[in-house]
Amino acid sequence: MSRRRKNALQQRAEYLLYRAVAGAVRSASSSGLRRWGSRLGTLARHVLRGRDRLAMRNLVATFPEKSVAECRKILDECWRHFGREALAAIRMQHVPIAEIPSHCRFVNEQILQEAIAQGRGVVLLSAHYGAWEIAGLAIIALVKNVHTVARPLDNELLERDLALIRARTGVQVVDRKRAARSLLKALSQKAVVVLLPDQAVQAREGILVPFLGRPAWTTDAPAKLALRQQSPIVFAFCIADEAGHRLEFEEAIRIDQLDDDEKNAAALTKRINDVISRRIAARPEIWLWMHDRWKGNPSGEIEVKTADGK
Repeated sequence: MSRRRKNALQQRAEYLLYRAVAGAVRSASSSGLRRWGSRLGTLARHVLRGRDRLAMRNLVATFPEKSVAECRKILDECWRHFGREALAAIRMQHVPIAEIPSHCRFVNEQILQEAIAQGRGVVLLSAHYGAWEIAGLAIIALVKNVHTVARPLDNELLERDLALIRARTGVQVVDRKRAARSLLKALSQKAVVVLLPDQAVQAREGILVPFLGRPAWTTDAPAKLALRQQSPIVFAFCIADEAGHRLEFEEAIRIDQLDDDEKNAAALTKRINDVISRRIAARPEIWLWMHDRWKGNPSGEIEVKTADGK
């Protein structure tokens, strides 16, 4: 279903705020950007209390061996992390494409190049982990003929600016309603199709497979695309470091090397989830716990109380 547009006054206010922040971000020092990003994340935690409670439930259910205090520490850093990455992504949007590799270095990029060389297109997967917006820009700086899926923003003014950025980068954006046919065609034309399959979908849109050890409704579209076109699957994760960011490639899955019992959407989707889950478990503070990843899961919810009993 399409997202409902906000009223004109709210759209205008959001847009003016965004432009003011973007202007400040472009002129800020790197240390200032990190400092203000952490403050922004902390503020978001207090404003978005419902999302904070949801994130705590997700963390406690996923890591039962950790105390509530440990989960709280992870989540506090998670909020700060995404505050910093939000500002970093705004700044990176205005960096010329040719200069992006100087801000985001590539690790094991030969994995992607070797997959492209097979000539069957590439299904490139990541997650809402680390700096995925910067990862998208870095990919465009590294390879051509990139396609991805997105839905329109609920703010027409912000959507207009985003369209200009996409036009500058050359990425082909496919509407979710017509994604399957368009992406199959792109793979047949040797494109790199970028997808983030770590968010919840409705039961009719996916399958129930483990994610971080718990059953979760997951899209099987990446697996079906790869199986249909015999396209290799490559994973990429963007992480902040002392030099800026690094984009790490890993886990090339070649369909022609799978056993017969692995050549089905369910088995391949489970394998995809396993790779993403391993990354998140290693650095839980940089994944988007505020998303209702396990909605529709029949296992029920866990009640989490904070130190003040709320």
